[in-house]
Amino acid sequence: MRRIVVTGMGAVTPLAADVEASWSRLLAGRSGIRRLPDDVVGDLPAKIGGVVPSLEDDPD
Repeated sequence: MRRIVVTGMGAVTPLAADVEASWSRLLAGRSGIRRLPDDVVGDLPAKIGGVVPSLEDDPD
């Protein structure tokens, strides 16, 4: 059996730009899925989706 070592975790999701905030918002029942602005979707048939925040835009 081979051993592995996990040295860290990372996640950038539509809920937040880090693991802790994403997890706490998920546990609080929040969703990162929203209606997307028309200027973003243009002629695409999908009008909802999850936008990943930039690190600068994430309030936490």
